[in-house]
Amino acid sequence: MNSPLPSTPSLVAPKQSYVWGALIWGVGWLSLFLLDTHLDLGNLSLLWVLISLVAAMCLPLRVALLLSIIFVFFFDWFFIAPRGTFAIHQRQDTLMLLVMWLVNVIVVSIMSIQRAQSQQAAYHAHEAERLREWSDRLHESVAPHQHIEELQQLLIQLTARSVTVMVLKDNLPVQDDAEQVWLVGEAGIEQRHALWYCTRNGQQLGSGTGRYEMFSDVYLPLRARAHALGAVLLGNFAKHELSTRIHLQAICDQFGHALERYHLQQQEMSSREQAKEQLVRNNLLAAISHDYRTPLATIMGTASSLREQTAKLDTAQQQHFAQRIYDEAERLNYMTHNILQLARLDADKRIDCDWQSAEEILADLIRRWRGRNLGNRLHIELQAELPLLWCDAILIGQLLENLVDNALKYSPDNSQVIVKAYMQGAQICFAVSDQGPGIDPEWRTKIFEPFQRGPQTKGVAPKTGAGVGLALCQIIAEIHGGHLQFELPEAGGSCFLLRLPLRALPTDIKHE
Repeated sequence: MNSPLPSTPSLVAPKQSYVWGALIWGVGWLSLFLLDTHLDLGNLSLLWVLISLVAAMCLPLRVALLLSIIFVFFFDWFFIAPRGTFAIHQRQDTLMLLVMWLVNVIVVSIMSIQRAQSQQAAYHAHEAERLREWSDRLHESVAPHQHIEELQQLLIQLTARSVTVMVLKDNLPVQDDAEQVWLVGEAGIEQRHALWYCTRNGQQLGSGTGRYEMFSDVYLPLRARAHALGAVLLGNFAKHELSTRIHLQAICDQFGHALERYHLQQQEMSSREQAKEQLVRNNLLAAISHDYRTPLATIMGTASSLREQTAKLDTAQQQHFAQRIYDEAERLNYMTHNILQLARLDADKRIDCDWQSAEEILADLIRRWRGRNLGNRLHIELQAELPLLWCDAILIGQLLENLVDNALKYSPDNSQVIVKAYMQGAQICFAVSDQGPGIDPEWRTKIFEPFQRGPQTKGVAPKTGAGVGLALCQIIAEIHGGHLQFELPEAGGSCFLLRLPLRALPTDIKHE
């Protein structure tokens, strides 16, 4: 018989019960002697029966019956004439002793059965509570396979035997493969084969299971709805109760169902990710096909005009057509670079950081925008003596260029775009603000999503691009440990604020 948990109600009376039983009999016999001169023999016999019944409440059935036999002879010796002998002169005294003992046997047996049933009910209630707690813990767990050792310890407590748990990492392999399972505990070669057999068949093995009865070990599958996801080895568990094995199997089944739910959730998440990736690819192709069509058509039309009408065009017209081809090709290159950069950073967030100055980043931005006939639209405000930034200067420059491009694109042609760089606490802030119409409230939560472009605004030139600029800016900010947010200036328009954290300069750079 396997030992239950220490907190489990036991069917065997604890040692304290023997002490109480002895104390009750001692007090009872003392009461009999004290009341001997005050009560007749019949009342003393009833008092003896009462003492025996009260003592039986604390003692096991066999001990209570044995004591009742012994104390019947004691009662005869001390209280039935002639006293001091076991001889009985009157037949009614013999009948009285026999009735005393029979009544005592019947009542003590009934009390013992009821107590055993009560303890058994308490034990099953304890098992049910343990199952409920185990089930709740598995339901709250994000990854049930992290509780394999906890399952092992629980079964060890319940069985007082060595326990080995084998759990599949993924689907059941065609052949037994130790790399495809988690194995917690010790198991020999034959035991591992039995664990795999139990997993593949989803059936119990060992003594009392009806399969491989010669085994001294018992194997329980971690069953789910359709199949088993592992198995448990209970070492040297040949002798056990059926109810115990049913309880242990229920614990294993709970773990199996939890594993199945986890695998289904992982499959669902994987399917959603695949669907999301497919949607991104579809949107990317749609954006490319839509946004590339116009500049390609312009390039082809302009190049065709140059080829067919070269003799009719003067030098100024030819330069105008060539510049138009160059501008459209530059626009295609800009959109392509943004899309490829977004895909690269979304898959691999590794960046090449170094110590950079905000002044050089903004100066490079001005150089790239010089020659685009912006007039006085772009205005830079730079706080003096800004500390160095630990960043990828190319990516930060691309981020600011995208913000400036959007500000120029979504604001009137005669309006100004302001780029500011300043300190705020332990951060360097870059703010790009415009004097455009702003962003509609329903679009403010979508502007950082890929392939999202707001509706056309009256008085602003039609929008072009694949709608990936702000999504790319958001990723660049995040991989630098910074934050990009949209704000509404009091003077109107829009403002995008980039916050980048400062890091302590190395000693060698400080000395320089």
